[in-house]
Amino acid sequence: MFGRYFALSATLLAVPAAAMAQSPAATNSKEVSGGQEQGWVLRQDVRRVPVDIVVTDKQGNMVKGLKREDFIVKEDDTEQQVLTFDFEDGTVPAFVPPKLPPLPANTYVNVPGQAEQGPLYVLYYDMVNTLPQDQAAFHQELLNFVDKAAPGTRIALFGNMAGLHLVQGFTSDHAQLRAAINYQGPGPHLPKVFLYGENYGREDLGAAISNLNFLAEYLGGIPGRKNLIWLSGKFPINFGPSNPQAAPADMDIVKHCYAALMRSEIAVYPIDVKGVILWEERGASPAGDAAADLSAAAGTSPGDQGNATQQSTGGLSGASITSIDQQQEEFIANATGGHAYYSNNAVSTLMEKAIENGESYYTISYSPTNMNFDGSERKIEITLVKKSPYILSYRKLYYAIAEDALPNVKGKKSKADELQARFMQTKAQDTLYANIEHGAPMMHDLLFSTHLATEGRPEMATAKQMVELEDSPAFFRTRKKDQTVKPLTPVKLQKYRIDYGVIDPQLKTLAKQKGASAILEFAAAAYDADGRLLNSVLNEGTPPADAGKDGKPAAFHAQQELEVPPGAASIRVAVRDKSTNRTGTLEVPLPLKAEPATQAEKGTV
Repeated sequence: MFGRYFALSATLLAVPAAAMAQSPAATNSKEVSGGQEQGWVLRQDVRRVPVDIVVTDKQGNMVKGLKREDFIVKEDDTEQQVLTFDFEDGTVPAFVPPKLPPLPANTYVNVPGQAEQGPLYVLYYDMVNTLPQDQAAFHQELLNFVDKAAPGTRIALFGNMAGLHLVQGFTSDHAQLRAAINYQGPGPHLPKVFLYGENYGREDLGAAISNLNFLAEYLGGIPGRKNLIWLSGKFPINFGPSNPQAAPADMDIVKHCYAALMRSEIAVYPIDVKGVILWEERGASPAGDAAADLSAAAGTSPGDQGNATQQSTGGLSGASITSIDQQQEEFIANATGGHAYYSNNAVSTLMEKAIENGESYYTISYSPTNMNFDGSERKIEITLVKKSPYILSYRKLYYAIAEDALPNVKGKKSKADELQARFMQTKAQDTLYANIEHGAPMMHDLLFSTHLATEGRPEMATAKQMVELEDSPAFFRTRKKDQTVKPLTPVKLQKYRIDYGVIDPQLKTLAKQKGASAILEFAAAAYDADGRLLNSVLNEGTPPADAGKDGKPAAFHAQQELEVPPGAASIRVAVRDKSTNRTGTLEVPLPLKAEPATQAEKGTV
């Protein structure tokens, strides 16, 4: 099907968190490699602030056709110069896949089954902070939303139960997402009701921030806007920007969390799954002043509140309790550029509104006139030159924190934190690292096919192979000072052969321009059912010098081997052109399908 094979360099076992952190972080705010621009991020040397702006009319319809000169951008009342401007229309397919012929067993192409449109959406179902009675009602609402989701919308599902778990990676196959919601077998799944929220950090600020930081890290480096739909009954970030009552340490971790969300281009959409709250009248409320203080601190107007009738209970008014909850949701939305939704029993309708609100947006960036990145809060104000009834939604603030700065937790910064910070800097600039993660979206900037096959039977790992596995998350052990760690117990490793077929007209063109052949990176990573990395491999290869000499697109094969420990549930593969940073990825579920021996032996692609 494709042309000749070419050899890959020697196999290198790669552990992302450690190996990736060794690469130097980029210093330019907009990464450009081979003429291709990557997403804007806030960096220490060339500091630019990215802002996504959703512009709607009074009916909530997206307003299109605005130009750069239509916007006025201010930071702390000082007008800023807009350096970049773009518009992303999520109503138009971003990628229309070619029609593929039937493929042989265990052969895959990094092309989705249908057109993709809109940005990436993450459903973050926070069951820890949702009471059991609300979970039971919301389960059907979640299914209703999935059934109505627009074709081509790419959605991932995370659940916060006994820890944060990826339940379903990014997919535009909504039948697959529905099956993941209803799945009750081994591995990550959503229980219909989770009863033990008190045991796992209900209404705990530190736990909430930790989960948001993880999501920011997971999504970091994946280009474009990501809309994080936080589904919960409570949102424990219980203070807003510049709140003098907040403890300094708490405020510090919140600032760093918001900064991480901005760098990863994440807008948070808090959706209260409690619906409309009705209270029996039981007396006067002393909480009105507290609600008023929160409202004044937020400086925001309520969200979609509906027509709830709320009366007082137990000396604390239902209206005040609900107002405090809603103000917290508004804080989060305004700090991240999302929108808060609450007080509506049709929660699936609120989720649909969040999808519509975040699907199309204008993107600008500016270099702030105040170059003192001292951790202070900076307020952003964006208006239109001509007065209009349009509504502009965007992040209202950011924190001027250098990217390599770490939160001050009890005055200590561990080496592990510093290593993780360097890893995140590297990941942000390199699409390969961001997109080799389990459940990341399929990438098709560079197209390839791949055939996977087992080779031989599982064999017991050698002592050297077990040492190489020690740093992978599934085998990692905490090492204590002055304590000898016993070698890992050997496990059986199954060898997989991965055949790549790459066909890309740009490779030959770029080779002519640069006077040399392109260098491709081939990466493969095996994950268990919990999404933990088991083992990975990274190789480089150079296409044959005569590839594409007949005037046709350069076409060639490459082969790679990966030793996989027991318990593997999927293998993710990626191909990247180092000269342009164009990347293609896909993920293959295990076990592989049975196929004729002749096909497996030939490695047909």
